[in-house]
Amino acid sequence: MSKPNIINVGYDSTNYYVVANTKPRLLVDVGMPGTLPKLQHQCKRAGVALTEIEYLLCTHYHPDHAGIAQELKQFGITLIICENQGFAIPMLAALLKPASNYIEIESTGNLALRFHDSRKFLASLSIPGEIIATPGHSDDIVSLVLDTGIAFTGDLPHLMMVGTASQNSVSESWQKIRAQNVKMVYPGHGPTYALAQIIAEGKQ
Repeated sequence: MSKPNIINVGYDSTNYYVVANTKPRLLVDVGMPGTLPKLQHQCKRAGVALTEIEYLLCTHYHPDHAGIAQELKQFGITLIICENQGFAIPMLAALLKPASNYIEIESTGNLALRFHDSRKFLASLSIPGEIIATPGHSDDIVSLVLDTGIAFTGDLPHLMMVGTASQNSVSESWQKIRAQNVKMVYPGHGPTYALAQIIAEGKQ
């Protein structure tokens, strides 16, 4: 199994990942409204052309993870909306004030994706894996889990935070991730980390 190339094009303390095989295919999360120039700059530095990215997956619809989604659609990028996320898009629009320069996400030009179809869809991009619901930080949050043992978890609370608010849902989400034989976690904020090491530290 070929290991996909992962490029962090994040900024302003948030990670945004380009997942590529032979070419950039999928972008995981985007930044706050008004930050498109920052994303363009980071992509240019990394040698990634926005026009080559085909799809955008927002792990959840908070401003720092979906704030410029509609703007990226204008580059020909298709927004993936998972089955548990539709309700959150109008909530994002209601949250942001006009002064934020937020461009509201339109209902046209998106890909509605059910979880049980995600593996087949990702395979069409030469990215073996699946998308799963991992509520805890919010009800609409999803994680992209690759067969190579990598999980993109957005703002799902760190495994070591289980036991705080939303304990049950966070714990259940981490159980689902661990069942996928995940080895490395790529969070929405902070550095990547080895899951086994965190589990071992928690047992000390």
